[in-house]
Amino acid sequence: MTHTIQAQRSRTPMWVYEKNFVLLHSLFPDPGITDHFEFVPEQSGMRFSIRVLERCRYTRMLELRQKLCLPENCIRELVMKIRIYYDAQLVEVTGYEGMKRLQPSYRYPNRNMMLKDEKRQANILLHEWLSLVLAHNMKQNREYA
Repeated sequence: MTHTIQAQRSRTPMWVYEKNFVLLHSLFPDPGITDHFEFVPEQSGMRFSIRVLERCRYTRMLELRQKLCLPENCIRELVMKIRIYYDAQLVEVTGYEGMKRLQPSYRYPNRNMMLKDEKRQANILLHEWLSLVLAHNMKQNREYA
């Protein structure tokens, strides 16, 4: 019986942390250059911003924001706090939508109606967000602040 990487990925969530590091690194090779920058894809109606919250020797804490620039403010701004681990080459979502700290798992049902795997879902959302940004070549048009 062979054990493929794909079969292992379904058992462990670590692949998403590794892939997020690769995607983030391809978009922003060194997020330590400046404390804040924004980019606005042409005709997308969106504004993305990344702010460095904390710098340590082997880690960085970033805040990612995506805002839809619509006249009617019907969709909330997406806000994520992520930690980059340069030594392990991983990226994890540590905060999401006002939650300061995501737990690895939650009992269900719970008072805040969090999913059992809320942290995993937030990391998959980050993966999809970074993939979207790369797919539309949104790494262009950066405005450093």
